[in-house]
Parts: sequence; C-alpha cells; structure tokens
Amino acid sequence: MKNILNIIRHDLKKISGSVVAIVTIMGLCLVPCSYAWFNILSNWAPYESEATGRISVAVANMDEGASAAGLKINVGEKIVEGLAANDDIGWVFLDSDKEAINGVYAGDYYAALVVPEDFTTHVLSFMSGDLTNPKLHYYENEKKNAIAPKITGKAKTAVQEQVNATFVETLAGYVSDAASIAEANGLDPQQMLDDLSERIEDLSGDLDDCIALTNSASGLTDAAGNLMEVSGGFMDSTHDVFASNDKLLQNLETELSKIKKTDTSKLEAAVEQAKTDVSSLRTVSTEVTELLSASDIAFDLFIDTQRDKRVAAVNRMKSSAEEQEKVMRSEGFTAVADKFAELAETLGSISAGYGKLEKGMSYEERKAILEQIEADSKKASDLSNEIPKMIRTDIDSGLAEALENSKSAMSRFRKAMSSADKDLTKLGNNMSSYNSALSGLKSSIDTTTANLRSVQGGADALADLMKDTSGNVLLQELSDLLANDETAVAEYLANPIKMDTEVMWPIENYGSAMAPFYTVLAQWVGALLTAVLIKVKIRKRDDLTHLKLHEWYFGRYGLYLAVGLAQALVVALGDLLYVHIQCGHPLLFVLEACVNGMVFMMINYALVFALDNIGLGAGVIVLVLQVAGSGGTYPVEVLPKIFQVLFPAMPFRYAMDAMRECIGGMYDGTYWKCIGILMLFMAGAILFGMAFYAPAKKLNEMIAASKAKSEIML
Repeated sequence: MKNILNIIRHDLKKISGSVVAIVTIMGLCLVPCSYAWFNILSNWAPYESEATGRISVAVANMDEGASAAGLKINVGEKIVEGLAANDDIGWVFLDSDKEAINGVYAGDYYAALVVPEDFTTHVLSFMSGDLTNPKLHYYENEKKNAIAPKITGKAKTAVQEQVNATFVETLAGYVSDAASIAEANGLDPQQMLDDLSERIEDLSGDLDDCIALTNSASGLTDAAGNLMEVSGGFMDSTHDVFASNDKLLQNLETELSKIKKTDTSKLEAAVEQAKTDVSSLRTVSTEVTELLSASDIAFDLFIDTQRDKRVAAVNRMKSSAEEQEKVMRSEGFTAVADKFAELAETLGSISAGYGKLEKGMSYEERKAILEQIEADSKKASDLSNEIPKMIRTDIDSGLAEALENSKSAMSRFRKAMSSADKDLTKLGNNMSSYNSALSGLKSSIDTTTANLRSVQGGADALADLMKDTSGNVLLQELSDLLANDETAVAEYLANPIKMDTEVMWPIENYGSAMAPFYTVLAQWVGALLTAVLIKVKIRKRDDLTHLKLHEWYFGRYGLYLAVGLAQALVVALGDLLYVHIQCGHPLLFVLEACVNGMVFMMINYALVFALDNIGLGAGVIVLVLQVAGSGGTYPVEVLPKIFQVLFPAMPFRYAMDAMRECIGGMYDGTYWKCIGILMLFMAGAILFGMAFYAPAKKLNEMIAASKAKSEIML
C-alpha cells in the first residue's frame, strides 16, 4: 500500500510541475465533455416544428378546379390554404410544377408536392358515378440527406389529412346547401305528416262508401233481371266514385313517395348528425392529454394559437345544445331536453376551463384545469352518445315499412278499381249480354271488396301511426341538423377514430433522450484518450524498491482514476447546469457518471497495461462495437444479429440504462442493478490486466521493437 501511495503522490507532483502536463490533463477533462454537450444540443428538438419548419418542401398547385351543382370548386386551392397554416414543414409555394421538380433535382428543396390539373375533377367523380381515384404527385430527394426524407414524410401525411378533410367538407357543404334549399321552399316535415294523416282519414271514409257500394253491387247480381234500370244508374254512380277515388289515391301515392324520399331519409340523417359532437369532444380529450405532458413552450404556443379557436368551437357546440333543449322542451320531450341541458352545461364548463388557461401558468395550476376539462369532455361525450339513442326511441322503426306497404296496397287497389270500372263500362255498353257477364262481374266485385277492406285496414293503421308520430320534434329538427356546422362533420368523417395515447416515463425533448448515449460515449472516448496520452509504465526509482505487480497496477491507476472522475463531474454537471437536460434525480445522475468514469478508465487501463499497443487497438474496437450496437440510437432489435448477441456484454448498455433511470424515472431497482453490473465489469478488467501482463510481455516487446524499426510510429 505504501508503494501505491508513493506512485500516486509522485504522479501528482510531476503533473503540477509541468505546464504541458496540466494543459494535457485539462484537455482530457474538457474536450470529450464538449463532444457530449454539443451533440446533445444539436439533437435537442430535431423533430419539432421549430426545426422541421426550416426544411423546404415546394408546393405547386396546377389544379384547374371543376363545377358541381352550380358551384365552382377548387380542392387544390383548399389544400394550399391548409398547408399554408401548417408550420411543421417549410412550405415554398411556386407557380410552376416544372420549377418545383427541377428544384428537387437541384437540391434546392428536399421534396416537392404537385397538385395535377384534373385533381378536383377526380375528387368529385363520385357525383357522376364514374369513380376515379384522385392522385397527388410527390417528389423526394433522398440523396441530399439521410434523415430529411423521414422528416418530410410528415409533409405527405399533412397533405393526405388536408385532402380528406377538404373532401368530406365538400360533402358536408352539399348537405347543408340541400337543407337550406328545402327550408327556402317551405318544406315542413311535421306539417306534411299532419296533412297526410288528414288525407288518409278522408280516404278511409271514402273506402267505407266504396265497400258499401261493392256489397250492394254483389247483391244486385242475384236480382239483376229485375234491376236492369237500377243497375244502369248504379254503374254510373260507381264509375264516378271510382274515378274520384282514383284521383285521390294518385295524390296519396305522390305524398307517400315524398315522405319516403324526404322525411324517412332525413330522420335517419338527423340521428347520425346528432353524434357528430362526439368527434370534437374526442379531439378535446386527446388535446388535453397532450397538454398534460407538453412542455412550457408547447403549452404557451397552444395558448397563443389554439385556445381561442377551441373556446369558440366549444361555444358553438354549447349554443347548438341549448337550441336543441328549447325545441325538445317545447315539443314535450322533457327527458331528451334535460339531456341537452346537461350537455350544454358541461360544454360551458369546458369552455370556461379553456378560458382559465393562461401563458406562464405553473404545471400544477394548468394540470388541475386540464384534468377538469378532460373529465367534462368525457361526460359530454357520454351524453352525446346517449342522446341519439333516446331520440331513436321516439321514432317508430316501422315508419318506412308502413309507408311502403300502404303505397303497395293502394297501388293494388287502383288496379282493382280500374278492372272493376272496365267491367262496369263493358256492362253498360253490352246490356244485352248482361246475364253472361254477370257472374264475372260479381267475382270482380267480390275481389274489389276484399281489396278495399285490406286498403282500409292499412289506411287506418297508417293514420294511427301518423297520429302517434305527430309532435315528434325530430322531423322539425331535420333541417336544423342538416344545416349544422359542416366543419365538425368533416372532422368526424375524415378522422372517425382517435388514438388515446398514454406516455410512460415521458421525456421532454429528444436531446434529453439522447443525453445518456452521448454522455457515456464521451466518457469512453475520454478514457481511451487518457490511455493514449498517459503512460502505463513507471520508471524505476530509489523510493520504489521491490515494486510488486499489483502495486504498479493500482499505483498508476490512481492517476487514471483522478482523470476519470474529473471527466465524469465535468460532463455530468455540464449536462445538468449548461445543457439543462431533463433529470429527476440529478445527484444519482452525477454518481452514475462517476461510476462510469471508474469503470471505463479501468477497462481501457487494463487493456493497455496487459496488451500495450494491441490494447489501444482493442479499446478502439470495443468503442466502435458499442457505438453501433449498444442501442444508443436505434433499438437493438433492429440491428444485425451479431450486435444482438454482443449486447448483454456491452458496458454502454448498463451505463445508459442507469442514466435513463435518472432522466425518465426510477423503476424496480434498475438503477442499482446496472451499477452492480458495471462494478462486475470493473472487477473483470482488473483480473484481465493483471493476469495477462506476464503472458503478453514478450509479444508486446516484439511489437514495440517493430514499431521502432519503422522510424515513423511513436
């Protein structure tokens, strides 16, 4: 032990007496550390809008537009408008597609998006029945940079989302326009039902007369010989009745067709429209989840750019819910009205919550508000899902079927009356042959009577249905729902499913996530440079008598250890105080850096101590293998098989895992397990250095002599 301490004191004395030595030691402590800091800072937020917004992507809109329903539509212009509001990429808008493409070839732009001339025509092809998939042309320069194409891939995603939203927004606009036209023409579904109910009741009364007449006609056939004169008058009367009722049935069929084509489809559309608020509420929930884990910069950016928009959107939903409540309550649907009132109150709470969010709030303040908004949005979403179900209970599911059956029955009745009318006409024209035609006429009259009774039963049932349906506010609300906010409809149709993501061990930025890798790498490089610049051998001195191998080994390692600990303290404190990485356990982070310094120095010291020049080369090889295969940048699972096999034996792995625990959060003693494994590496290095020194001594001397002969190598 005495010789070990003498070696350490002598080394420190020699260093303090040499300016060159002091500068060299300072360089060993500072240069590797600066490598870590600059790499962490350069990777701080490469995928955020602040960085990706500087990557230029050209956009050329050549779309000529198209006309639909008297409207001039240009989807390409809407795409450009949407992209102009998107700051994730540095969009450069050009007038020529050739200019954009040539710019990609020349490297002026990383990518280019070209909207072709017939894009809108193909988007609207569904209206003509000749479906053609619209295509955008995307050009990408993969030669300019390896990572840039991955970032510009966000551009393709942004464009696809914009096109989808524009497409469904167009559809929503058509629906809204249709609702406005219907309202302008005075179409009132509720009034149409009331009028139709009255007409059906009148028809039922007329059918009673028809049945009585056909029954009379059937009885008259038994005494036809004595009632020829009366039969003539009866035929004239019956003909008039048939003609009158035929006209009535024609009008009724027309009204039934209108109900079938308008009201039934509108009722179904009304139920679907009532669900659209769910999408916006899901967006609120997802947005709140993201804000809970957002950085202060991202939160303040949300306040500046999105808060007022969100408040306005929620207030529109609240106003719609309040209007629905008034209408429902006026029509007597108290239960549904109460749900709308509760929904409006909850939306008001969400709007008030957004209004409370301010820039510069502490995390705890905004967390309390955001959690309340999240709870309210879930409650509002549940109410929006429940309301359509309650509304559907007010609609007789058999309305459409009853309308169709009645229409079919009336059609059969008209045919029957037409047949009977022809028979009566023939009877009047051929009175002389009445006896022979009398039996056929009686059969037709009996069939007609049966059909009349069937139609009368259907008419009575339909009239009851109309009375039950009368007062249902859904018919009145149909036009209001169709004229609702088409933006909300477009958002739901474009993105009906949202992903609810919960981040485990969140890390604020990419630089903090990469800090363990670059810190560990810098420490290994520092240890390797130390092994190159500081000699392992000790000159014989009078004060070092009978020096043993372990005394030499640990005596010179004392200097290595001092440099390693200095490097660890500088790089760790620089990460925390200069770079300002995220770190929940700063003291443990510094401790882990010191452990790394001891272990890495020992490994490189042992290699050089035992193998000399070969040890220096081995240290470089171990460094290269760990940089490529320790999982610092890419998951080890995606690396070649050889790295997956070597992964458990790499010190980098355990050093980075321990630092990640300090940065992201502790779990199940992983930190201390990693430190324990690193200490095992250190023990193994000690055994290796001392065990292989003697066997490799002659080989090392041969290599040193060969280097000296070359006269060009140190």
